[in-house]
Amino acid sequence: MDFSTMDISTLTRSVTGEGVRYLELFLKEYTSLFPGPVNPSCPTCLHNYLTAYKQHYNTMQNTCKYRLHAKYENIPLEFGSAILVNNLNITDAHAQNLLQQPNGERFFAQLPTKEEPISEKIKTLKKVVKRAAKAKKKDPEDLSPPDIPNTAPA
Repeated sequence: MDFSTMDISTLTRSVTGEGVRYLELFLKEYTSLFPGPVNPSCPTCLHNYLTAYKQHYNTMQNTCKYRLHAKYENIPLEFGSAILVNNLNITDAHAQNLLQQPNGERFFAQLPTKEEPISEKIKTLKKVVKRAAKAKKKDPEDLSPPDIPNTAPA
């Protein structure tokens, strides 16, 4: 069950089709993630539990390969922007926006490796295959694997 999309009123008041309360299921899942005692009768505590649960799953979903230096955590996305970027909420689009600033690489502790496009990889592979075919036509004996002597003890 996905509790990260539920609000606190749905969580406390609704039941499943089998008659099991969402609150009971949520507290079981919450205690499996965060061991310790829980207080189901405290509304403030329940709100804190749900917030911690949502934050736990939202941080797991961040798959951005960019990482900011610690001193640049919570910097504005651009001048005057209300969006503060940190390692928990950074996306590839935010990172590209920061990289377009003058000397934008200084913000990042980790940048993803630049991969060449697939079309370039295909062209390179075709060139290698053509070279190997030409070399094989010229002297097929040169490309045969070298004889490996039997070094096993007799």
